[in-house]
Amino acid sequence: MADKDVLFAETSRFATTLAALPPVGQVLHELARCGASSLGMRSAGVSLCVDDRPQLAGALDEASTALGEAQERLTSSPCAEALRTARPVAVVDLTRAPGRWTAYEEVARRFGVVALASVPLYGDGRVLGAVDLYDMAARPWPSYDLSAVRLLNDIAAAYLAHSTALDELRRLADQLRQALANRVVIEQAKGVISGVRQVSIDEAFDQLRQHARYHQAKLQDTAREVVRTRHSP
Repeated sequence: MADKDVLFAETSRFATTLAALPPVGQVLHELARCGASSLGMRSAGVSLCVDDRPQLAGALDEASTALGEAQERLTSSPCAEALRTARPVAVVDLTRAPGRWTAYEEVARRFGVVALASVPLYGDGRVLGAVDLYDMAARPWPSYDLSAVRLLNDIAAAYLAHSTALDELRRLADQLRQALANRVVIEQAKGVISGVRQVSIDEAFDQLRQHARYHQAKLQDTAREVVRTRHSP
């Protein structure tokens, strides 16, 4: 069973890490590390659900990398089952229940993995992925252990939702900045044309727009060229 003091320390460390707004890849790697450390596991990895299939997103070592990659290419695996059922999948001893995931078990045996658990990561009302935990000896999976992993998963899911919102805001801000920059250069080009041809600002804009259409060019690109050369098109 997970040690309460270790779980508290790892949860606190994980939350502190997220406060610095690290990249998503770092968050997922830290989630795997905290999950393994909280339960005293040898290894762990994180897979995201992409087109209803596991996609390895973070791994602590060669074993978790190999098992994560195996789950990507195999149709039957603990992670695939956890994603499909939206419920944890835990195995006390793979050697006592062979044949459940035959091809996957071959990879597990190669790295000496005996016990494993795949715990779904939820967010926005759906399964986003799963944390996969591995050990080299048989071990029980009390509900407290699985709840400890779910706690870490919930913290990560909240960050991922927040991160997605931040990304959307950044994209919107970039679009607004670009729109403003385009507007400014168009206004500058209208002034150049108005001065060169001695026409009104509205007439200058019509000439700029007609030139861009005739040459199948973007209005802002045509405007930048006018401003750069200081000549009317």
